Amino acid sequence: MKNKFGKYLYWLTAVFPFILSAAFYSRLPETMPTHWDAAGNPNGYSSRFFAAFGVPAILLICTVFVNFSISADPKKQNIDRSPQIKFISKWLIVVIANVTQAAVIAKAVSQNFNISVLITVLVGVVIAVFGNYLPKCKPNYTIGIKLPWTLASEENWRKTHRFAGFVWIAGGILIAASAFAPYKGLMTGAIVLLCVAPALYSYCLYQKEKR
Repeated sequence: MKNKFGKYLYWLTAVFPFILSAAFYSRLPETMPTHWDAAGNPNGYSSRFFAAFGVPAILLICTVFVNFSISADPKKQNIDRSPQIKFISKWLIVVIANVTQAAVIAKAVSQNFNISVLITVLVGVVIAVFGNYLPKCKPNYTIGIKLPWTLASEENWRKTHRFAGFVWIAGGILIAASAFAPYKGLMTGAIVLLCVAPALYSYCLYQKEKR
């Protein structure tokens, strides 16, 4: 019963952006901003219908894809051994979809709302939280640092994810802080750190194992 309730709650939350958009649809302008620069100035626009329902539809497709990938993973038993990572991975896109859609609507209704700060902080917090649980991630083909060297060696996977956990926590904090910092390159640097550092570390471990 508990598992069924959790599934119902999950999918209800996944489609909630559509309900939210429908509730505010009559108050939305015909053309809405759907992309903003680092200063919070809109630099991309969409029709009211696409902003209200097209964007949530794309994120819902991503949600379905994530769930399918986890359930169809050949090493699904390893994902099940990492329940925290599985939980965060499944809820990640759902939370982002709800917060993003609420922010888009709030920005359309109130021009004083700073959407860039909210989204940047949210992304940073999500990355930091995910990084906290990365060391618990077991080898699989869906979640984690999936590189040829990590997939070929459980020891490489374990060490890379332990290292990546610290990097992602630090990177997430930097990204969240970039929302309030005047340096536009801070977020870019943090993203590069998140992507490059674990990959280089994993490759160095691979070369060391070869020797």
